[in-house]
Amino acid sequence: MIINAVKATNVLKYAELNLQDLPEKGIIAISGENESGKSTIGETVCFALFGRTFSLGPDDLDKVLRWGEHHCAVTLDFTVDGNAYQLSRFLDRDGSHSARLSTADDIENPIARGVSAVSDRLFEILGYEFDEFVESFYLAQREITTPHPHSVAVKTMAGVAPLEYVASGFEDDIAQFDEMTEELEAEAEALNQELEELDFQEGYLKQLQDDKNALEAEINANKSVEENLEDAADLYVQNQPLIKRVRGKRGRSRFWRFVSFVLALVAGGAWFLLAKKPDMTQSQQMLHMLQQKLPNWQDAWIPYIGYAGIGFAVMMLLFWVRSANHASRARTLEDGSRVLGDALERARAVTPFVEDGPPVQEASDAMPDADPSETPEQQMSLSAVDEPVRPEGSAFAALLSQVEDVVADVSEVRNYVEAESRWLRSQISSKEEKFWGQSQEVDRELERVRQVTRLTEVTDSLQQKIVEIQNKKNKRLKAIELLEGASGFVSSNFNRDIRDLVARTLPVFTQGRYEHLRIDPDLTVRVFSSDKRDFMDLEEVSSGTQRQIMLALRLALSEKLLTRRVQGEQFAFLDEPFAFFDEERTRYALRALTGMSDKLSQIWIVAQVYPEGSDVEFALSLKCSRDLDKLSA
Repeated sequence: MIINAVKATNVLKYAELNLQDLPEKGIIAISGENESGKSTIGETVCFALFGRTFSLGPDDLDKVLRWGEHHCAVTLDFTVDGNAYQLSRFLDRDGSHSARLSTADDIENPIARGVSAVSDRLFEILGYEFDEFVESFYLAQREITTPHPHSVAVKTMAGVAPLEYVASGFEDDIAQFDEMTEELEAEAEALNQELEELDFQEGYLKQLQDDKNALEAEINANKSVEENLEDAADLYVQNQPLIKRVRGKRGRSRFWRFVSFVLALVAGGAWFLLAKKPDMTQSQQMLHMLQQKLPNWQDAWIPYIGYAGIGFAVMMLLFWVRSANHASRARTLEDGSRVLGDALERARAVTPFVEDGPPVQEASDAMPDADPSETPEQQMSLSAVDEPVRPEGSAFAALLSQVEDVVADVSEVRNYVEAESRWLRSQISSKEEKFWGQSQEVDRELERVRQVTRLTEVTDSLQQKIVEIQNKKNKRLKAIELLEGASGFVSSNFNRDIRDLVARTLPVFTQGRYEHLRIDPDLTVRVFSSDKRDFMDLEEVSSGTQRQIMLALRLALSEKLLTRRVQGEQFAFLDEPFAFFDEERTRYALRALTGMSDKLSQIWIVAQVYPEGSDVEFALSLKCSRDLDKLSA
């Protein structure tokens, strides 16, 4: 990953930070006095990439905002293996934190949006996360003053620390597995005893549910029949006066249609004889009659007779149309009334309900108001009187025939439908009573099935857990054995790789006094002294030398991570790496950093001042000032 541009507002010290067209290769030198904002540049890059800084964790992000400001933003343009990206991150005082990652050629369509999504996509692109970044490519100023934690970092980079952590976790797991097995076996025994106490019959629940569902469907069907019968009867009663009225209008329209037809025929015939056949005897007779009846008769009136014929013909057509409309309306009403016939047949198809195995009730429960002095036969007779009586079949057939002809009397329809509805409701009530009893029985059996199922599942689960726990225990025992061998192998390989990498830079940083670094089997860092001809602990050398050694080690770790995970060239940010270096050591270190690695091509270095007379040419120099809150380049 190579940084191409950094633009930030209200991040830490800077109200505005704008670094554009950054060189992809060489050293970017950042200088300035204390508290001038040098480290802020690295913290800004770290915040842009990972949503946090080295010194501020996720819970302290509000401190990233510049004092007195309510929101901040940073945009980072970078390139990974020839592919250009733009990363934007936003934060405000209310804790709203957002991020967006886009390709440089399509900024408006992000490839990831949101803090979590951007973090996952960045890991795919970069090949490392925050922890690896701060342990390799990012050297924080405060971190370099405390070299001891780097032994842990080296273990993590080598891959041994996770192995040791996992092995320790496996040992704890084995102890827990033994305790869990004892508890599970005791619990399984208690559950088996409960199962034996339950008297469970397989298939009984299904039989109960089938009977209940069938009865429920029958009840719903009976209710639908009863509702349809009531609705059809209401429609029949409603349509009867309308049918009579429409039939009367239809009769009157037919009468006046006939009268209009006769008058049109007479007027038309008279006009034809007088106007077209005046010489005929009938014409002469008709003309003579008109002259007698109408003393003022004039032949000029003959056309009006024709007009009258046309008028009567039009009236006949109008009455014809009106008669047809009334006939259509009557047929529609009659068809609607005949729906009652279908409803009657469906209601008649309902058979009387006969309960299988009716529950035995006490006489006092069945007939609470019965007179104790009455005989059982008298009590049964009185009870039968209270039961709704279904209309006879002959009454049904007679009414059905009349309904089909739409001649049934409204009162007869009401009486029959009322009696049939009462009988249907009594049948529904009896079935609902039985349905309620079946529901209770199903609920009781369901509860028993649930208990059996639960106990069986729990018992099976316990047995399965016992087997799984034993398998896990065996696997962990084997894993611990493998981890012990792997730790030795990884440590040996890592020692060799780091030793070879450090050998290239350590002599330059220490002016040849120290050339070799060794990591003991417990991954404790030691350095070989040419003067003592032996390996020394870090505590035995000066603080300045410790920082030289740790700088060489950090660069070696960066090389290792580059080889293993990173695609393309990579940048590194070294904050005050030359602290306590004299000018000569600093020159040697700068020269070593310039030609150290082809892949670690862009190196950011923070220092208060750089020695004069150095033959290293910086790709870019940035001068920070504590009096300025803006920096551009």
